[in-house]
Formats: sequence, C-alpha cells, structure tokens
Amino acid sequence: MRILYIHQYFCTHQGKVGTRSLEQARAMQQAGHEVTMLTSSAQLQPHEIPAGCGIIRRGIIDGIACIVVDVPYHQTMGYARRIRSFFEFIFWVSRLILSEPRAELIYATSTPLTIAIPALIGRWVRRIPYIFEVRDLWPDVPFEMGILRSKLLYRLLKILERTAYRHAVATVGVNDGVVRQMRQEGRWGQTVLCAPNACDTNFFSPDRNGSWFRRQYEIGDAVLVVYTGMLGLANGLDVLMDAAGLLSNVPNLKIAIIGDGKEKPALKARAQRENLSHVLIIDGVPKQQLADVLATADIGVVSFAPVPILELNSANKYADYLAAGLPVVLNYQGWQAGILQKYDAGLSAPMGDTAAFAAAIRRLAADADERKRMGRNARKVAEGPLSRERVVQPILNVLAAMQQ
Repeated sequence: MRILYIHQYFCTHQGKVGTRSLEQARAMQQAGHEVTMLTSSAQLQPHEIPAGCGIIRRGIIDGIACIVVDVPYHQTMGYARRIRSFFEFIFWVSRLILSEPRAELIYATSTPLTIAIPALIGRWVRRIPYIFEVRDLWPDVPFEMGILRSKLLYRLLKILERTAYRHAVATVGVNDGVVRQMRQEGRWGQTVLCAPNACDTNFFSPDRNGSWFRRQYEIGDAVLVVYTGMLGLANGLDVLMDAAGLLSNVPNLKIAIIGDGKEKPALKARAQRENLSHVLIIDGVPKQQLADVLATADIGVVSFAPVPILELNSANKYADYLAAGLPVVLNYQGWQAGILQKYDAGLSAPMGDTAAFAAAIRRLAADADERKRMGRNARKVAEGPLSRERVVQPILNVLAAMQQ
C-alpha cells in the first residue's frame, strides 16, 4: 500500500523530540508498505533537510522517503507567528496532496489539529481514505489551560475535531482517555485503536556509557534526577522548581533540567535568585546524546502544569526513561501513573501536590536498592507491554485488513 504519512514535526534520532513517526514509518515499511513522509523542516537538523532551492524539498531521511516543506516552527515564536506557521504548512501540504500521484492511504498525526485539513481535502477531493492519529486532545488542552480564550474559535475547532474523527476510516489514540473522546465524538462502529508512545529499547539502554555527562557538569557520584524535553507552560517546570526548593537540603543530589523552550530564561533566573545550586539548567541535546545521559541518571521525572486534562498526556520522555531502565516519578496521576504502580516501576504524586512530588523524589534518592528494583521493572515494561513491536501491531493489522 502506498501511504502518505503527514506529521508536521517529524524527527530523527539526530533531533531533540520524539521519534514515534520515524519508528512507525519503519514498521510500515517492514510490513511491505511504501511510505512517504510529508513533513516540515521544524524538527529536522539543517544537514538532514534535502538539498535544493524553494520551499519543497525531496529526499531520503534516515531511510524514509520524505517531502519536506521548509516552514520553520519553534516554541520561542510568538503566538501569531506560530499560527502562521501552522497554516503555511497546511497550505503547502494540501497543494501537494492534490498534485502528487494519488496515495492509497493518508496517515495523519496531530498535533496540531489543523493537520486534519489536508487529510479531509484528500478524502473529499481525491477519495483517499485516511487514518487520524491524535496525541493530544485539541482544542481542549489549550482551552483548559487558558491559552485559547475565544469561545467561538474553540467551537470552530471542535467542529474540525469531530469532522476529522467521523470521516477517518480509523482513528488512533495514545491512551484510553483519548480513545474515549474519539469514540464519543466519532461515528458508531468506527475502528478506534489505542497505541501509546512505545519504548525504543534498541536505542535507549541502561548499558550505555554516560560518564562524560557527569564529568562535563561536575556531578560526580551524586544521585542524578533528570527532566528532559520541552520547557513550556504545559510542562509545569515551576512545579518542579518548587519541588527542587523542598529538596535543597538533600545531600548529594543533583537535578538536571535538559531542554529548550519559552520558559527557559525564567527557570535560569529563578535558580539563580533562589540559590538552587543543585539544579542544572542545560540546553537540549540530540537523542543520540540523550540516550547516554539517561543511562547515567538515577531518576527520571515528568512534570505537568496542574490542569486536569494534562493527565491524559503521553510524554515521549516517559517512554524514554522506561527504555533506559530509570525509575520514573510523575507529578500527576492518570494512565501513566497506573502503569508505574502496576509494574512497580516508579512513583506518582497527586496533581498539584508539590510536597508529595518532592517526597517521592526524596524517597528514591535515599534508597539505591529501591531505585535499582524499579529501574529493572521499568526496563521490563519497555521490553513488554510498551515495546515498539507490541504497540504498533494493531495499526499494522488495520493496514493489512484494508488491503484485503
């Protein structure tokens, strides 16, 4: 089957964000499908963008045939510029869907929700069926966070969301909460799959050598707690800094916040102002280096702002921590906390309870045996229920059924 895979933020292991689409596209190829990734340049490294001039570039990136729309996007952009970037990408993708040789299937993954527009155009104009994958519930997440304030715009986006679900041949959610929403907003009898972010156990491993990271940042033999990924409003880094303040008296403890985003300057200023010398604010690193960092860390943390809908998140870092054999500490409940509890692979605190969040970190920092036990269990989760092979199989089954 010829599949056009649309993901605005496609990334390889040379980048700094999740590689779900890379791994799923590879799995589709291994199953015998012909996959073309239609993406932007936002998360690609400069040397990965195919050579040429003009806004449309074509080439092979990490074994995947790619059409790259050279439209930049990053979290430090202003709100208006980001909206413009969304629609520039949608404009060019829609043109390509109408002009390229007809694909047999479109696989469209959000966010942003606007990715549904070219998928719908392909469905209505060229009769190309599509599968719609949802990683975050838009527009509900930005609305509940107060980022999206216009009720009219919210209603319009809800119409787009509902339309995207109902015209898809199948929908894919990354956790049970997203799947419930899809079933509620979609059509009766529609195929709805749950495919969480899988663990890349071939890339992340507790056996890698990350001693260079400890030397470079003079961490020595301290218990190393890491947060990796975006430093944005939704990520609740203020909560993590509050917890760090409560942990300032814990001996031989270092907390490394590794990433980039709009909140980074404020985090640096706060660490200096409050004399949080045990907190390191470090630039984001490519996945290739991140795998070493996680191998030398002792605890992985995931934090989110105290907004209930964010308990339905599917943070890439969570899967990376498990694959690296790290015990995980969350500052929220939800499906990810349920997995940690079921498999004894980490701890979680109620959303908004900073003291409990700090206490969970303190508990693991003080008990090396518990860290090791939970770390072993985390790796078992990565190799079992959240393994790439197991997670992607339901999607491959749908593709196989469509060929019959």
